[in-house]
Amino acid sequence: MREVIDFLRANSTVFLATSDKGAARVRPFQFQFEQDGRLWFCTAKSKETYAQLKADNRLELSCCSKDMVTLRLAGTAVLEDDPAVKKRILDGNALVRSIYGAPDNPDFTTFSIDHGRAILFDFSGNPPKTFTF
Repeated sequence: MREVIDFLRANSTVFLATSDKGAARVRPFQFQFEQDGRLWFCTAKSKETYAQLKADNRLELSCCSKDMVTLRLAGTAVLEDDPAVKKRILDGNALVRSIYGAPDNPDFTTFSIDHGRAILFDFSGNPPKTFTF
């Protein structure tokens, strides 16, 4: 799993897919960090992403490095409004801090992916690497 986390740190813009009444919805998102085997992201409670994850917590994401190594990850989102996680995100991400300001912003929330399956692959001819967490 360390390889997946390192890949996400180096390629933190991911394309996150959710479901909206049976239709796929995809948008760019930023991976924030890993802590205790959990991959953390943030969003706003007022966004469609949050409503979609509340209604159906299944998600997938994908990202690609500049040399075309690709990560696909599927799992379930755990919506969690943890002040310590929000503070860590704000302390480490100036863009998110400029949007939400402080951990007590009522619209600012977080979610993690705790259990999932990830596949790393490239065009080298080597088989893909699969990880579960």
